[in-house]
Amino acid sequence: MALRIFSKDNYRKVAELSSLVLMLPSSIVVGLVFGLLLDKLFKTHPWLLLTFLVLGIVSGLYSLLRGLKKFV
Repeated sequence: MALRIFSKDNYRKVAELSSLVLMLPSSIVVGLVFGLLLDKLFKTHPWLLLTFLVLGIVSGLYSLLRGLKKFV
């Protein structure tokens, strides 16, 4: 008889947690890209970059904490 450590539910939890790992960096990158594009468009370097970088960090942390609440 084989011992099954991982069931379908465990695989689903691992998949959800691995998606949380990418949540913060992707939010930061999106904020950086928008900030750079808007800075080039409006010639306001570095103010929109910094603004959207902070918004990306805050958004990523909020999403990460909200996602982690499911597992606690």
